[in-house]
Amino acid sequence: MIRFAHPEYLFLLWLVGLIAVIIFFEYKWRLSAMRKWAKEPLWDAALPDRAPGMILLKRLLLTGALGMLVLALSGPQVGTKLVEVTREGADVAIAVDVSQSMLTEDITPNRMMKARHEIQKFLSDLRGDRVALVPFAGVAFVQVPLTLDYSAVNSILNALEPGMIPQPGTSLSAAIKQSMRAFSDESKAQRVIILITDGEDHEQGALDEAKEAAKEGVIIYTVGMASPTGGPIPEKDERGRITGYKKDEKGGTVISRLDDKLLSEIAKTTGGEFYRATSVGSEFKDIFRKIAGLDKEQFEAKEYTDYEDRFQWLLSAALILILIAEFLPRSRRKKKQGFTG
Repeated sequence: MIRFAHPEYLFLLWLVGLIAVIIFFEYKWRLSAMRKWAKEPLWDAALPDRAPGMILLKRLLLTGALGMLVLALSGPQVGTKLVEVTREGADVAIAVDVSQSMLTEDITPNRMMKARHEIQKFLSDLRGDRVALVPFAGVAFVQVPLTLDYSAVNSILNALEPGMIPQPGTSLSAAIKQSMRAFSDESKAQRVIILITDGEDHEQGALDEAKEAAKEGVIIYTVGMASPTGGPIPEKDERGRITGYKKDEKGGTVISRLDDKLLSEIAKTTGGEFYRATSVGSEFKDIFRKIAGLDKEQFEAKEYTDYEDRFQWLLSAALILILIAEFLPRSRRKKKQGFTG
């Protein structure tokens, strides 16, 4: 596993790439100028100290050395020890609505972006709780199985977008069912589902699934990621620009509103709680505190621990490239030198 102690310096690699492009075009210009000065078979005699190919090679070697120095400055580190550590935590399945209605802007900037932001903050507070990610719309699936790798969950979370699931609509029953499948039967940890949605359920059976979850001892916390007044559902083009708003069969604009009654019933059935999304995300802080007080399970997990600096190898490579460039001749052949006396 590789990481960088100072990743902010990696942007300088764009500058290195730009220099390489400039060097290439300067090489093409140099060739053109030399061809105008003399025909190629006469270059050795007319221009003995000018070999465009050799000059290009020297400059590219120096540019490569500069790239190595930038990477060294970024502080590359390699995880060298894989150890088993004992962790204690609950199992948490986060079910996220990715239906088109999550584009509604009744919550700033929109429901989907707000949900991603709050989940990321929630993950940053967790310590030892295994997390699964379950996106859903008309159907649901386990995108990330239970894991302690919160960075992997965050990476997938950032890729979630409304419309990513081809089957439209919102099925809360499918979300609960798939979240249940994310849990391990062998785990003795408390199991929790965090259901994040605007609450519009286009299918039946959500309460029945919640009752089945309650029988298994699973607690469901529901978060209504919408406002009671709601708003129109935007339709966007490939560039993300709003081209209009969703219409019903009669041509009227569809207004998506929070259905807090159903979400409250789902949570109550399992001993959980319903929360309405707030601007500061206090509902996720409350859920975190409740999870922290639940029964935990100890389990073994493998982690990379010790990281060692590896910038020395890059510095050595840069020095080698500089030395090679320094000793390369600028011309095709060395001039013969006579002795005087």
